[in-house]
Amino acid sequence: MEEVLNKLEQVSKKKYLFTVDDYHQLGEAGIIAEDEKVELLFGEIVKMSPIKSPHAGTVKLLNRLFNNRIGKNYIVAVQDPIELDKYSEPEPDLSILKFRDDIYTRSHPKAEDTLLLIEVADTSLMIDREVKIPLYASAGIPEAWIINLQERQIEIFTTPSPNGYSQIHIYRKGETIHHELVGKLDIDEIFIIAS
Repeated sequence: MEEVLNKLEQVSKKKYLFTVDDYHQLGEAGIIAEDEKVELLFGEIVKMSPIKSPHAGTVKLLNRLFNNRIGKNYIVAVQDPIELDKYSEPEPDLSILKFRDDIYTRSHPKAEDTLLLIEVADTSLMIDREVKIPLYASAGIPEAWIINLQERQIEIFTTPSPNGYSQIHIYRKGETIHHELVGKLDIDEIFIIAS
């Protein structure tokens, strides 16, 4: 009897993992409401944290800055899905994508279309750092940022591998990022609105 109970316990711990196709079908069937803030991470449908004003304002500021700086060679996407693999379709706060004539109306961007992903983190900091950043690295996203509103710093992750990013640079108040895509970015310029 004890053996049967142990087997039942093991079976009950197994989960069904949703694929990206399953996830889309749930949306099409109305099981996931269009305005429901969720994303697919590692086969699980995860509820996203509510967006507070400092978070939303920072996303708007970055969107404005990046669109003014990168020209027409790239696309800046705001809180749009990125299909990373069969089981993950996160919605980062911002992404810089390779230009495509259809502006990604035929399909969501994939990992290979993505040059930079940015998460603006306040209440979502732990999930962004511990779950999403490693996911982005394992998908081969060349660069990911966390705009850390709690500590007022920008964390830049580069050199991806299946085990995570091997390079991490942290920029704080008074420092400047010099970036090939977005140019010169003063840290104080980002955090002035989140005060």
